[in-house]
Amino acid sequence: MDIHKLYLSMLFISMFCMASFAQQLPERSTYDSNAFIWNPAMTSTNNYLEFGANYKQQWAGFEDAPRTITASFQYPFVDKNMSMGMYVMHDKTHPLLFNSIGFTYNYQIKLNIAKEDYLSIGILGTYGEYRIDTKNIITTEGQDPLMPFDGESKIVPNAGFGLFYATAKDKFDRNTFHLGLSANQLFTNDLTFDGVEQEVNFMRAIHANAILGVSILLNPDTYIEPSAWMNYAGNNIYDLNAGMRIEQENTFWAAANYTTSQNFSLQGGVILTDGVFEDGQLRIGGLATYNLGKLGSTLGFGYEFYLAYRFYQD
Repeated sequence: MDIHKLYLSMLFISMFCMASFAQQLPERSTYDSNAFIWNPAMTSTNNYLEFGANYKQQWAGFEDAPRTITASFQYPFVDKNMSMGMYVMHDKTHPLLFNSIGFTYNYQIKLNIAKEDYLSIGILGTYGEYRIDTKNIITTEGQDPLMPFDGESKIVPNAGFGLFYATAKDKFDRNTFHLGLSANQLFTNDLTFDGVEQEVNFMRAIHANAILGVSILLNPDTYIEPSAWMNYAGNNIYDLNAGMRIEQENTFWAAANYTTSQNFSLQGGVILTDGVFEDGQLRIGGLATYNLGKLGSTLGFGYEFYLAYRFYQD
């Protein structure tokens, strides 16, 4: 018997028993350009158009461990002080599969508290499919009453709302401060599956997050950015994150992050602007994460890859 599959199977069944106390949305990526997926008010706030893609693998020490694939697009209407974005996501936390498409919109208001500060107000609409694949689940009972029928799927629309304030758009122009607040999964209707002997109710809960950070110019081409954010998932389930980032314009970036769940990550990337990319930036990044707690050696490393083409709008 594969102990890894047994562990994941027991974990999944426990998720149905305690669904209202667990995080139900994919874990947030630490890549800053993906922040709009969790806070729509952060869609292209730096006036860049971007096509991006991510692949994230968690708990690489387990077979069928959680993984998330995302493709995204952001576009600013600079002369109208607004932006729009779109993403498609495939998230697999075996045996629960989640496919979704999301659309974001924000409107930016100049506040004139600081020289170039603004407040961005964003909305998010999503359309998701949840599907259960029970073929490889191992249970301790021959016929577990909580085991749903294989292949059953549910379509669930949802929405989100966010606010984002920053003292400037260009981090290479001056020192900046930013603060963001967002709530996702505003529709908390239950997600039910028909079990063998009884209905399984995967109760939904509002998810919220908050982020704040300061960008400090070291020279006209380089800034560092300490930041912190909190993810909250109903019934007092929360995770605190602290990070430090450095970026040199059109050259590279690097960052480190630590969470209260004892995950530590390092990331780095290169920015290509020559040749065929002279009209924009090709950004290529990689990330590795490891749990520093007792489960670290069991879970193994996680990793993530990021690829995006970006160019700024006047």
